[in-house]
Amino acid sequence: MSKSPSQQMSAALKAVLVPVLNESGFDGRFPRYRRDRAEVLHFISMQYDKAGTSFFLEAAWQPPGDKMTSWGELVPQRDLLLEHAPLENRARLQQVGGLSSQPSDWFSYAGRGDDAAGYRAVAATVVGLLPQVEAWLARGEVGPNLSPYGAMP
Repeated sequence: MSKSPSQQMSAALKAVLVPVLNESGFDGRFPRYRRDRAEVLHFISMQYDKAGTSFFLEAAWQPPGDKMTSWGELVPQRDLLLEHAPLENRARLQQVGGLSSQPSDWFSYAGRGDDAAGYRAVAATVVGLLPQVEAWLARGEVGPNLSPYGAMP
């Protein structure tokens, strides 16, 4: 039985992108990664569309420490996820940047069939754009393929 396009894209991201994330200090399990530093926590996650034809990489930061949610739950630092970061500390890396984020802006892998090299090429494109994520996380710089949710760090 052949794998679905989303499964093939995930396999390519695991083979091409995840080792680069690990080299940069991110740890985790697909599709969620985090990097804990003394002064800040960084998060990266891959988010797929419902149709299974495109995805974006979401990045976020937040100060270290436990977090009290708006509904009164205390989340220990070790359990924090990207979703716990405030919207203004989050951005999307996508094929087409800017202030919008429509599925047509995301990394598309539609129509690739069983072309493993094609999926790996999409993953390599994401790797090539990672310096924009690092610049945003470190200095609040918005690169051409980033779509921030709000104010920069």
